[in-house]
Amino acid sequence: MRTLCVLYDETCGFCVSCARWLGSQRTLVGLECLPAGSEAAARRFPELRRSGSEEELVVVDEEGGVYRDTQAWLMVLWALEEYRPWAQRLSQPSLMPLARNAFELLSSNRRRLSDWLHLEDEAVRRDLAQVGAPEAPKCAPGDAACRLPRMARCSGCGRPSVAGRTACPHCLAAVVDAREPA
Repeated sequence: MRTLCVLYDETCGFCVSCARWLGSQRTLVGLECLPAGSEAAARRFPELRRSGSEEELVVVDEEGGVYRDTQAWLMVLWALEEYRPWAQRLSQPSLMPLARNAFELLSSNRRRLSDWLHLEDEAVRRDLAQVGAPEAPKCAPGDAACRLPRMARCSGCGRPSVAGRTACPHCLAAVVDAREPA
C-alpha cells in the first residue's frame, strides 16, 4: 500500500482542522485529504455516496479498498510515522473496543468541539476569502485610545499596574476572593 485518500467532512471545522494537521505530519504512506462532498471526490469515487451517518470517516486505498469509521481512523494512524505503533496496538482485538469508543466519542461530538474550539469549516473560510478580512482600525495621531497606558507599581502588592488605578488585577482578585493580597 502506497497511498490513502481520506474523505473528510468539509462542513465540520474539527474535520477540516484534522485534515490540515494530517497534511503537516510525516507519513509512511502517502495521504491525500479530500472533502467528501467535493466534485473531485464524486468524480474519483462515484460508487461512494455520502452515507446517512454524518459521523462516518472514509479512507480509500489505491487498490480500491474502503475503510469506514474506526477502521478508517486506524488506517490514518497507521499511515503516520509517529502514530503507526498506536494503530498497531489499538487494532489488537483486546484494544479495538477502546479505539471504537474513542472514535465514536470524537465523531459524535465533533460539531460541539468545532464550536468550543472556534474551528471554521471550509465554507466559512471560502466566504471570508471572498469578502476579505476586515481591516484593523487605524489610530489617528494623538488619539488617546491608541496610546499605551503609563505603568506604575501597585501600592498593595508592588506588581506592575496601570498608573492611576487603585489596585492591580491581582489585588482586585484578592478582594473578590475576600483574602489578603500577597
